[in-house]
Amino acid sequence: MVLFRCLMKGHCCKKYWIPVTHLDLLRIEIYAKVNIKPDMLSLYDASLYEDLQYPQIVFNSNKYFLALSSKEDGSCIFLSKDGKCSIHPYKPIVCRFYPFVYIENDNGDIDIDLNDNAIGECPGIILDGKPIPDNIRKEYLRLAKARILELKLWKRVAEEWNSSAYSSKSFEFVADTFLEFIMSRAREDMNKAYATRSLDSIVMF
Repeated sequence: MVLFRCLMKGHCCKKYWIPVTHLDLLRIEIYAKVNIKPDMLSLYDASLYEDLQYPQIVFNSNKYFLALSSKEDGSCIFLSKDGKCSIHPYKPIVCRFYPFVYIENDNGDIDIDLNDNAIGECPGIILDGKPIPDNIRKEYLRLAKARILELKLWKRVAEEWNSSAYSSKSFEFVADTFLEFIMSRAREDMNKAYATRSLDSIVMF
């Protein structure tokens, strides 16, 4: 059986960089009470990560993925000295999904599977060769649907930014403007989620 319980050992927080959406950042700001600043964000060259499903952001006419910044040792900025995530209840959706992945089929169905890269890496995984239990599959299916919809919203925001005059400037030059822009759009999408309840509260809202 594939069982999983996050032991908060910080293994994945040290190994991977964390792509984020505008709503990821807003959840951190609202619930973890963190004042999001430009130096908390990093850009990753999109040409080096072609398979990543996240929308690309343009700065200085180059394409990037937006992510949380990392410390000098490569670990996430929100990883505490004790190895625990300081924003664990409100961490980005990509973090909440690990160590599972979702697959969108041509007929619109969604399958949940274990991330092969997590086997032997994540200490919270228990394997015995049996399928993923229904309760775990159901929870991650709900999370997958929310993530798919959230990425569509993030794509719309990214496209709006990319079509603006600011996209020809460097991140350093327009960082404050960019952050104000995406957080404003995040609040708009949060309010729509409350009003329509169409996003399953986008996991947290």
